[in-house]
Amino acid sequence: MEYTITAEDGLLRGRAWGRANDEPPTNMCAELLAEAKRLGITRILVELTQKVALSGPSQFRLVVGLTTLGLPPQCRIALVHHTPGLYEASDMVDLAAANRGLNVKTFKDVASALAWLQ
Repeated sequence: MEYTITAEDGLLRGRAWGRANDEPPTNMCAELLAEAKRLGITRILVELTQKVALSGPSQFRLVVGLTTLGLPPQCRIALVHHTPGLYEASDMVDLAAANRGLNVKTFKDVASALAWLQ
């Protein structure tokens, strides 16, 4: 999996592509949170163009991993799936995050994600 991380207009933007397995992107998450902390940014937009969806257990591990990495409660993370069908296959992220009181949510498009991040 490849990814980029940029800061623009008080927002941290991650773009990831090419993941073809069921492993949560722990390294990218760690770098995103470290950069957000370094810059004092609490709004994160992640755009995903992946080959396969994460399984339910891997989505759960992803959310639990965010708490392990020290996701602060004031931070909001919006995940946008550009690959057809992957948004629908990512419902465990929203459920696991909501159950833990985390502000992490999946979206079908960037406009909806940006509106939620405001």
